[in-house]
Amino acid sequence: MSPLNIMIVEDNKIVVMGIKKIYKKHIPDAVITSAENGLQAIELLSKIESPENLPCFIILDINMPILNGIEFLELIKKDDALKQIPIVIHTTSSNVEDYKTCKKHGISGYYVKHVDFSTYKDNLITIANYWSNSYRNKL
Repeated sequence: MSPLNIMIVEDNKIVVMGIKKIYKKHIPDAVITSAENGLQAIELLSKIESPENLPCFIILDINMPILNGIEFLELIKKDDALKQIPIVIHTTSSNVEDYKTCKKHGISGYYVKHVDFSTYKDNLITIANYWSNSYRNKL
């Protein structure tokens, strides 16, 4: 079985470290890559030569410098090789317009980062469980 690849696109290094720690404990065989903004993520994704090495899902923040999450969505959904990757928004924005814009671009989920760590962690595990089970069962 090929490894479970997860990509985190988030500019806050502490948030990235926390997500990686949660996922390494919950899914120890996962291969986790991260990018600090949408442009860096596009560059990393473009270097992947084999479709089976693409992430099984992407955790995406909206508010980032250089190329934000919505701009990233606009680009990735135009690329035939990348547009099938499930993208789950993980953001501090509870703005309904951000949600509607992301939904218009075909996101697979939208989670507002919760201040309670237990809920925050549970949300991340829920995301990973759903997409890793779908990926491993080839759904």
